[in-house]
Amino acid sequence: METRQRPSKRQNSSSDRCSDETASSSKEDPKKPPIVRVQSKPVPTLVMAVVILSYSIALFVVWRWYPSNTSESSTDHSAQTHGNDLDYLRGLGWHLMKQRELDGAKIVFEEIISKDANDRTAIAALASIYNTQGTFDKTLQLLTERFESGNDFDDIVIYRAFGEALIRDGRTIEAYDIHSRAVEKGLLKSVYQRPMEYIDNLRTQPWWTASDAGVTDLVKELEKHWMTIRDEALNLINVDVSFSAEKEDLTKHGNWKQLIIFNEGRAIQHNCKKTPSTCGLLSKYHELTNCKRCQVKYSLMQPGTQVWPHCGPSNSKLRLHLGLQIPDGAKIRVADTTRSWEEGKTLIFDDSFEHEVWHDGESARLILILDIWHPDITEEQKTQLLPLRPTRDRNN
Repeated sequence: METRQRPSKRQNSSSDRCSDETASSSKEDPKKPPIVRVQSKPVPTLVMAVVILSYSIALFVVWRWYPSNTSESSTDHSAQTHGNDLDYLRGLGWHLMKQRELDGAKIVFEEIISKDANDRTAIAALASIYNTQGTFDKTLQLLTERFESGNDFDDIVIYRAFGEALIRDGRTIEAYDIHSRAVEKGLLKSVYQRPMEYIDNLRTQPWWTASDAGVTDLVKELEKHWMTIRDEALNLINVDVSFSAEKEDLTKHGNWKQLIIFNEGRAIQHNCKKTPSTCGLLSKYHELTNCKRCQVKYSLMQPGTQVWPHCGPSNSKLRLHLGLQIPDGAKIRVADTTRSWEEGKTLIFDDSFEHEVWHDGESARLILILDIWHPDITEEQKTQLLPLRPTRDRNN
């Protein structure tokens, strides 16, 4: 005999509830619109990726834009809030300088000067900022009276900034007097060598030979193929906009442009595509591709151009010039010696020494500029030294 199992009470109640829901759902309320049930579909992975990427880009833009547009007002507020805490303000000022927020740093250090007119940290920082921003008159206003009153400064930044401002004001003799005082105090090794970064135990001489610099093979190859290097640049000058104006406030007057093909040891691909033979030749040399402080670039200078006397940012490297198109009247002075370029020949100098260029000829001067490590820099130093972030790129 078949035995039927009686449903449990729980099963019955569940069944009854389902039946009731079904029944009630079948009785539609004529006053209410029918419920339309839409089955959701999964969002494609690609669409989600695009949405996430767009959101990330928006966040990045806001993050980059916001500090740069609010730093000055927020810095001004912070300077006022902590106006009597000079230690705090000094720390804030140096932090802003490291972040390249020079306008904000200027507000902070000017606030310090208003509280203590002889604060040497603020004086040095402001002089450096004023020169970096090209407001040399403010540097002169800041420092002239202080030097004339006999202030005994022991900060090389102050001497360097004051000397540079005097040079820009056409007062060269006074500038060298300031630099001589820095040499007497042991702050400078030479009135001509005034880099922002000075590394000890490196040979110091303005002009170098290929043998002394350890680049004999590189120089031979450059001089062997100089016409190919020249022709690739000449082909671009009249038909291409790749040459850009020097933007670092070093041009006293005239027209001076450049085309960078290697930067910090890496090829600039879009420019190397336009100068393939030159880049192919240079990429073989470890001296150029393993120098994170170096550039290789064409330098084009029109007649009537003059470059202000200036020093490179560090004595950790040397600079080579390969003459490509050299008219009469183009000259370069390094320290106290003036020379001219020759087509197909190289000049090598330490650009941490003061140098200037002028072109009184009748046609454009074209050279190739190559940076290399100073031969006395050790492999350990090459690893430890950071890429240069000079306030002004030294282009000539």
